[in-house]
Amino acid sequence: MCGIVGYVGKGLAIPIVLDSLKRLEYRGYDSAGVAFCEGQSVFRERRAGKLIVLSEALKNRMISSGCAIGHTRWATHGAPNVYNAHPQNDTSSNIFVVHNGIIENFAELRDDLIDKGVVFSSQTDTEVIAQLLAIELLGKIHTYQNVVRAISTVIKKLRGSFALAILVKELDYIFAVKRSSPLIVGEKNGECFLASDIPAILPYTDKILHIKDDEIVVLCTGKIRVYDNNLKQRKLLFRKVNTKMQEIMLGSFESFMQKEIFEGAKATIDTVERLQHFDVCSQLDKTRFDGDFDLHIAACGTALHAGRIAKLLIEKYLRLPVDIDYASEFRYSYPILSDKSICIFISQSGETADTLASLDLAKSLGAYTIGITNVASSKLAGEVDVNIPTSAGVELAVASTKAYLAQLGAIYCLVVSIAKLLHKSLDLDINVLLEIVRQNGDMTYCRDWETLLPDLSELDSLFFVGRGVDYYLAMEGALKVKEISYIHCEAMPAGELKHGSLALITPQSYVVVLLTQAELMEKTINAIHEMQSRGAKIILITTKDVQIDVTHIIKLPAVPDAYSPFIAIRPMQELAYMLAKHNGYDPDKPRNLAKSVTVE
Repeated sequence: MCGIVGYVGKGLAIPIVLDSLKRLEYRGYDSAGVAFCEGQSVFRERRAGKLIVLSEALKNRMISSGCAIGHTRWATHGAPNVYNAHPQNDTSSNIFVVHNGIIENFAELRDDLIDKGVVFSSQTDTEVIAQLLAIELLGKIHTYQNVVRAISTVIKKLRGSFALAILVKELDYIFAVKRSSPLIVGEKNGECFLASDIPAILPYTDKILHIKDDEIVVLCTGKIRVYDNNLKQRKLLFRKVNTKMQEIMLGSFESFMQKEIFEGAKATIDTVERLQHFDVCSQLDKTRFDGDFDLHIAACGTALHAGRIAKLLIEKYLRLPVDIDYASEFRYSYPILSDKSICIFISQSGETADTLASLDLAKSLGAYTIGITNVASSKLAGEVDVNIPTSAGVELAVASTKAYLAQLGAIYCLVVSIAKLLHKSLDLDINVLLEIVRQNGDMTYCRDWETLLPDLSELDSLFFVGRGVDYYLAMEGALKVKEISYIHCEAMPAGELKHGSLALITPQSYVVVLLTQAELMEKTINAIHEMQSRGAKIILITTKDVQIDVTHIIKLPAVPDAYSPFIAIRPMQELAYMLAKHNGYDPDKPRNLAKSVTVE
């Protein structure tokens, strides 16, 4: 959602904070801001727009501060303008706060403060926190002990999720606290760092401490203190992170999305090989699969599209019914859950608010919970009964590519493991999957798209069509194109064309058709003829040797149908990327979107 960073040390804080924020811009880029200590005062700079706007405003300023916090925002409360940009401050400009998350009861807190005469200057929920802290510190000397006590009092009044970094006038300290939002601190040679995610501070330290909910952190030069919810100081246990610098650097690539598409095959292989060693089957509670049980999947966006393939695999190969829903709708569809239920939650970040809320519901009703996530330290990973980790590595482009493939790899491993528990034979072989991805996963289809780009980039709408697993792949392809090229896209089941969707097809229409399943070949070809009879231009993506006259065929390697998702998604990812570049858009930072949706 939003990204927060902080630095305290003997170096110049502002260049370090701005550099760290660059690696968090995937979390939001509606505005950016910094606050820094100089002498006994705290100063602030904010700008609407991407981080570069703020960086340009600060580039000629000589700021000697060694203590600063920074923020890059995805707007939730209030328009994306400078007044709602963080850091937010109290009325007297004594306290400055950056915030990732959402305060659910901010309206009632704000109304109460207004009744007490507090004047607000923004529409944000974050300003409420600054104003509450100011009231708690009113008339008190600004010592770090008093600030810690004030923070402890204020967070008890807050409902929702938050990670906060706070500067207080007269103190060269950064104060921080979190609940249900990610927050890490790091240190090296007397310098202290704070961030929403490891990539932000990885160039400066690989010594990381994950902060727990409601713990209060105090950072000053050479020292980090962490207090539990009883304000008792706890021992610090730092860990060395395995993420390598090259994972967060572009290298020879033009953008992170291009780099991450290229890394898709590796992400799949690394995930599957890790899970073979991890032995998913041994991690699962075998008793939960004895007797009667029901299966449910909840996820959002790209993760949901991976979940739909999981549903198809489980129903086709294991002959078990699966209920699947958007995590945002899961709680409101009155799911029938009990201690006989097994719920699978899929999230790249492990932070997605709707998915976490669905998890809470499932646990409250006694369900057995399984997570698939890329972040081992995430809340999802920590709260499910068993977490199945993926190995996509850092994914910095907002539109997910390699993480989707890693999720598919984890899903295939899970299905094979459930089959073992149920003593069912299965026509899926993980070693075959690995060999197919090793041989074919790096194939690129950019040349296929080059001649089509001038026409496709001018479209108002682009359609994606498929049947069975091809329809689920079409859904993900359509999402990728709409996310970063801003062309309206719609994925349609081929069998539903005559039930309304065919009305959208005109001689100006381009349709991307997926065909990887032999049992559905004739029916998909019939759908192609139906659309061609209305003048549509067909781009066929297929693993089959199909003799059909279409506008363009993208021929994929001829792999067994069960493994086609690992091959068929890449050309659509490349189409989305190339359309965005052709039309002059930044593929890493699509408008109105952020990587981790930590509000509902």
